[in-house]
This record gives sequence, structure tokens and C-alpha cells, in this order.
Amino acid sequence: MKNNKTVVILLSDKRSGSTMFQRELCKHREIQTVAYSPHTYLETHHWLKAAVMLDIDPSLFIGGKIYSGYGTQSNARTYMEDCIRKNIPEFDCNCDDHDLIFKGWEALCDRFTQPVFFEKSPQFLSHWGCLELMLQWINQTDYQVKVIGLVRNPLSVLYSAQNLFHTDPQKRQYYWLETYKNLLRFQQQISPDNFLMCRYEEMIHQPLQAFADVCHFIGVSDYHEIGAGTHTSSVKKWATDTYFTLQLADEVKTMAQRFGYTNDELRNPVKSHPPLIYRINRNIEASLKLLFARLKDRFIYPIILRNKNY
Repeated sequence: MKNNKTVVILLSDKRSGSTMFQRELCKHREIQTVAYSPHTYLETHHWLKAAVMLDIDPSLFIGGKIYSGYGTQSNARTYMEDCIRKNIPEFDCNCDDHDLIFKGWEALCDRFTQPVFFEKSPQFLSHWGCLELMLQWINQTDYQVKVIGLVRNPLSVLYSAQNLFHTDPQKRQYYWLETYKNLLRFQQQISPDNFLMCRYEEMIHQPLQAFADVCHFIGVSDYHEIGAGTHTSSVKKWATDTYFTLQLADEVKTMAQRFGYTNDELRNPVKSHPPLIYRINRNIEASLKLLFARLKDRFIYPIILRNKNY
């Protein structure tokens, strides 16, 4: 029998407003996330690390290759142990991978579901292997699990990703497409009563009502300050940036329309292509940033974590 404590998991692509969502929702005194994570924005990465540790079928990762962001299976476990130990010092991590994943996650839920534990790691939704493991846990846990799907206009997502990560929006749009195919597939496999779909644009244009609806879905009282910290300044920056020339592929538009986006909302004004020197500089900057991130995440940080005294 499910207990009356609730675990809330937000599923979205990166650059879709998940950090804003977390910041606002966790203003509620009954909702909290982990106290520590080795990753940014208090994201646990738990189910992605689990998928890497268990060496699941590469076809269950986006692109058909096992996620390489941690470098090795051993590194993925090092990150997971660090997250669990720092949040629950009494938990014994000297167990096999399966127990570390499932018992470790239950222990995190026990620690932070007071009465609601909120988790958002936008890496999950891109890899079906993560979602499959999450579904296994949902089907065996005594916790009440609520899942929120968060979608944002793909033009905004791709523009933001280009500016922050220097990713190629022409290629990245297909990543967005596969990610939201996963969301629709995941939605079909859980109870409709336990799933809520949200659009980023509605969350920021009518934040008080939108977050009141989220609180009602979760089962906590409305709190008037939730949503007060949102803003609309970045909604359509892509439309006026002369260097953002992406025209969405038809299949990407079709997927976005399933979430209620109109042709007008998915139309990027035609612009001239940026100068060659601009594109060269962007490619160099992106390559250097990616190289540094890989060195840090795959080599440097895991070594630091292994050598810490717990």
C-alpha cells in the first residue's frame, strides 16, 4: 500500500526551465530536494548513473551509445556513492550496484520526503534506459510518485543551448525530438492521476495559477510566493537574434504541435547566415569548452572524490 509521502520527479530537456521550476517549487515549506550533489543545481543524476553502472543496452541511450559523461562505470559509481554518503552518512555503500542504486535511492527518499521530495535531472528524459529503471522503482516502491513533464518551445531550447553549450541547433533539434518521444512513451506507462504536463510558457506568463495547479497535483497547500520569481525576458530572444537562423524540421514541428505549440510560435523569421569568421570562432569556443568539461567530469573530479576521506 502506498504511503502518504510523495516523491515528485520533473522530466524535461535541458534549457527548458527546470531550474526555475525547482527554485520556485522548493520555496514551499513541505517540499525539499537533496542537500548536496556533486552535480550542478542539486541534480542527483541518479538514474543516469544507474544506467551507466548497470551497462544497459546502448540502444537505450540517445544516439545508441552508452552515456560517456562520467568516463567509466567506476566513475559513475563514485559519483553515486558521493551523493548518497554526503546526504546520508549512515548509509552503507559497501554493496553491489543494484542495491546501491535501488536501496540508495529509497534511502534518499526516506531522508528528504518530509513530506515531499522533489528531484529534477534533465539528463534522464533523453535516455530511455534511465526511464526504464525509474519505472522499475516506481512499480516497487511504497512511496506515492508524481511525475511532471515540462516542455518548452524547441526554438527557445535550441537557442539557449546554442548560447550556453555552443551546440549546433540544426543537429540538436533531433535530440529534442527523441527526448519528447520518450516523455510521451513514459506518460503512457504510469497512471494518468500521477502525471502532469506543463508548458514553460504558461508557467512564466501565469505563474501563480500554474504553480497553484502544480501544488494541487502534488497534494500540498498553495503558497502565494511560488511563481513570484519568474520572468519573461528570455521567451523569444531567438526571434531577434540575427545569428540564430534555425528553421525547424517538419518532424520537430509536428512533435511540438502535440504539446500545443502553433505554427506561428514555431516559425523563426528568415535571417541571413552569420559570417564565416563568427561560425569558426563559435566552433573553436565550443570545442575548448567541451574538452574542459570532459576532462573535469571524466577524470579530474572522480579522482578528487575517490581520494576524499568520508
